[in-house]
Amino acid sequence: MSQVIIYQNNEGAAAIMSPAPGLIASDLAAVLPEDARHFLMDVSALPSVGVAQMYVDFDLQTVMVKPPNLEAEKDRALSTARGIALEVRRQIATSASPERALSWVLKAVYGAVWQVNEAAANPLLASLSATAQAGFQLEADITGEDPVSVRDRSLEKAGLFFQANQLVEGMERLAEDRIPAAATIVELDTITAQLRALETQTLTKLAQIRS
Repeated sequence: MSQVIIYQNNEGAAAIMSPAPGLIASDLAAVLPEDARHFLMDVSALPSVGVAQMYVDFDLQTVMVKPPNLEAEKDRALSTARGIALEVRRQIATSASPERALSWVLKAVYGAVWQVNEAAANPLLASLSATAQAGFQLEADITGEDPVSVRDRSLEKAGLFFQANQLVEGMERLAEDRIPAAATIVELDTITAQLRALETQTLTKLAQIRS
């Protein structure tokens, strides 16, 4: 069975040497300093991580995977979550030009006023409602569509745009609130899974906006 030699280097850290083809691990002991601590181990028994992630006990001649550092994992998870939020925000921002995104906001406001006034006439909204109706009629005259359909589709698109942004906002706030408070790696993994689910929802909304 293939073996390697585990030894303690001059800096006191654990290191691993593998024999060249045709040699055996025990032959490597001859190249080590006379007082170097070392032992042989079957390759199949080595953890599948780098030596920096191994805890080596030279007295017991055992090798184990170091338990993850919770604070380091928190920092990594928070950095990853912020990176995801930034990337999704960029995707949302590039789904339309700034000028067109602004027009979606304006269309949503005027469309909502028209829709509300249509459902229940309000003298305070009459002027804005008339302006909205005339504006959507201008677009509809060019495209040959029904102005109400243009209005309703604009409201739907603006709603999706808003929801996508809110999902990102919720995702980042969840990360900033929950990750630092996580008490265990398992809890941290659960939070990370929630963040991934929110990322998926946001990308789905973004796909709807682009379509």
